[in-house]
Amino acid sequence: MSKRTKKVGCTGWMGPRYGIRIRRRILEIDTVKSARSRCPKCATVTVKRVASGVFECHRCGRRFASGAYQFTPAPPIVRTERAAEPAAAPGKR
Repeated sequence: MSKRTKKVGCTGWMGPRYGIRIRRRILEIDTVKSARSRCPKCATVTVKRVASGVFECHRCGRRFASGAYQFTPAPPIVRTERAAEPAAAPGKR
């Protein structure tokens, strides 16, 4: 027997219903949802989705909040030192 869901993947159960655009969109979401991502703490590719918007690293055990389906780590916080500002004259704002 030949493989029946080569193009449609996990949306094969829908058959011809709902239209090709919706089925392709669901297929894309499902593949992104089940993919593993890189952990921002331990730098291994072990972060998986636990629930909607919740991702967990299976190596270090850290949990992260991110997008509903795809893990996008928060950008690093960059702090810059402020130059010494001159004191404002009284009465001026």
